This record gives sequence, C-alpha cells and structure tokens, in this order.
Amino acid sequence: MANHLQEIKKSVSFIFIPEGTDKFKPNGTGFFVGVKHADTENIFSVYFVTAKHVLKDKDGNYLPEIVLRLNKKEGDSQLIKFALKDIKIFEHSDKDVDIALFNCLLDQNVYDFKFIPDNLIASKEVITTNEIAEGDEVFFAGLFTSHIGQKKNQPIIRFGKVALISDEKIEWKEKDKPAKFMDLLLLECQSFGGNSGSPVFYQLNPLRKPGQISMGGPIIFLAGIMSGSFLNQNQIQITDTVANLVSLQNVGIAAVTPADKLHEILFSEEMVKSRKGEQKNLPQSSAEPSEPAKAG
Repeated sequence: MANHLQEIKKSVSFIFIPEGTDKFKPNGTGFFVGVKHADTENIFSVYFVTAKHVLKDKDGNYLPEIVLRLNKKEGDSQLIKFALKDIKIFEHSDKDVDIALFNCLLDQNVYDFKFIPDNLIASKEVITTNEIAEGDEVFFAGLFTSHIGQKKNQPIIRFGKVALISDEKIEWKEKDKPAKFMDLLLLECQSFGGNSGSPVFYQLNPLRKPGQISMGGPIIFLAGIMSGSFLNQNQIQITDTVANLVSLQNVGIAAVTPADKLHEILFSEEMVKSRKGEQKNLPQSSAEPSEPAKAG
C-alpha cells in the first residue's frame, strides 16, 4: 500500500498565490489527470485539476495568476507562474460544480510528477459495478499548511470513510456566500485549509464478494475533488454585557465533488474536440501515469 500512496503523492502539486514582491502564500491543492487519446498507446492530454474556488478571488473572479510548486527530479522544487487570464480553463456546464482544469503537460525529465489516468476515475458505472457504498474506505492527498515542506512539496495523506452517497443535491455554503444545493459526496473525514482541490480516492478491499481470493493490494479509484468541510456555528455567551460570539467548529464531515463530474468535463464535446486538435500536432507523450492499483 505504501508504494501506491507514494505514486499518488507524485500526482499532487501545491497552489500558491502571489502576496507582494517575491512572496507567495499556499492557497490549495491540485493534481494531474491524463486522458488517453483514442487509438493510441501512449499519447495523453494532461490536465491540472483543482477545486474551482481555489482559483478565484472573494468576488468569484478568476485570479490573475497562480503559482504551482512542482517537485523536481533533483530533489528540490520550483515555482512556476500561470497567468490564468491567458489560459483556457475548462469547467462543468453546471456552474455550481466546484471543478476547474487546464492543460498542463510538464517535462518528466525535470519534474518528479505523475498523472492519474482517466480509467481510474470513478464514473457512475464504476460505482455501480464495484458496489461502492457508505462505509467504504477513502483517503486524500493534500497540502498541510503547518508543514508544506521546506525544499519540496510534502503532501499529507488522510484517511476516512464514505458517509453518504446521495441521489439528492446537498445544501452547501461557502464562507460569506449564499447557500446552494450541489451534487456532493460526504466523507467521515476532516478537511482543513489547504486541502481544497485535493484528489480523494476510494480504497476498496479486493475481497468485496464472498469466495474471492486476494491477488494484491486494494483497488483504487478517484472518488472526487475535495471542496471543504461542514462547520457548525455555535453562539458563545461571554457576559451579559458583551455581544455573543460565534464559534465555527469542524464537524468532521468533508464535502467532495464527485469524480463523475470531472469525467463529464473531460469527455464533454468541447474537450473531446480540443484533444482531436491536439493529436494532430502533439508528439507521443513520455509522461508516466500513476497506476496505484488495478482498476477493477
């Protein structure tokens, strides 16, 4: 299992935003996904995926630029700026879906990264076929703001369980914004600042049916993209003469945008057409996908 986690950690990068001259603050997590071109063996379009709100300001507009911190083969890391105003950002047709992605194929001879192949995305069919349900194990890899790594990214791994797979939209409220109803996967797992945009994975026991014999490690699928955690607002009475204060408490339930929404974006008419245009000009990609486990 440890090797699988190391592979997945290499698919993760940290997102920073400029803060003054030559200063950057961590703002979230993202990861690389690769879509294999039809009728080819090793040509992929590679995208950087994150939660859409990580790329936006408090007014809901895309930030002018972000900075990705990428680990290098040499053992250190490098900050690379991306001017979002000059990049084609792909979204879901449902604007409430908290996912954004853009093309981002980097040189694997320089950067120590891998991508998650599209066959590991948990579509609705994958969930049904593998009988994924409440109680199944999950984990995610993301930024821990108290220790991002001095020389390079050091993503943490957090584990939990599926708390709810719902066929109804769930009410969700971002800070200082009106509540809205969204398609969400709920986890019994705490998420904190910096975890937004992290890839979340189902970790399925290979012995899911009576009589099966285990032939290896757990089965891994991309479950979704971390959006945040539910908070309780509790009023605190200090004295009779002082106004009540509000305490926000993490209740231990994380909100995840389901991976089938990412699948819908990647295989939308717009993106399929985009890849067909790329295939005419792209050389065969040398990028290595992350293969954390056999996909079913």
